[in-house]
Amino acid sequence: MLRFFGLLQKLDFLKITAFDLYQAYERHFNPGKFKCPFCHAKHPVWKKHATYGRYIVSFENGKNITYKVIIIRYRCSSCEHTHALLPEFIVPYRSYSLLFILMVLKDYFSKSMTIEKICEKYSISASTIYSLKVLFLRQKKIWLGLLEDFCIAAEVFIKAFFNKYIFVLEEFYLETNLSFLQTSRRTKAHSPP
Repeated sequence: MLRFFGLLQKLDFLKITAFDLYQAYERHFNPGKFKCPFCHAKHPVWKKHATYGRYIVSFENGKNITYKVIIIRYRCSSCEHTHALLPEFIVPYRSYSLLFILMVLKDYFSKSMTIEKICEKYSISASTIYSLKVLFLRQKKIWLGLLEDFCIAAEVFIKAFFNKYIFVLEEFYLETNLSFLQTSRRTKAHSPP
């Protein structure tokens, strides 16, 4: 998987649709800047290998909107492995966009709505909210470290995320080999023999 970071810093991501955001990532993606996550070749020649469809659930103008985007897979010229290009707002192995998840959690931690109202607003189940909460709190500890995590409430962290923390998504990925709010990974990180 090739993770593309940095565009959320340049765009007003709260006023752009998820589909438009994905198209902006495609336009700005430069494969030459990436080393292969499998063999770690520094300057492989990336060739488009294949595509697949993927759904992204976004919350725009007060309602859920589902977009189908075409994910491009690139092949590394060094090791021949293929990797999908996933921008930072797409959470691996989830249909919900990162911004959708953060909005749900912001409503949950602000306690401005009941669980039932949040479920109704976002068309999700209570179990989805609780699983996102557990994952968020676990990764908040990783993000902030234990001491700072103890001192910063989840409500404060989620509010600051849009202004302060959205800019360090790449650092979290590089440190943990997980995208923020990613639940699992199918393959373990590979290191060269």
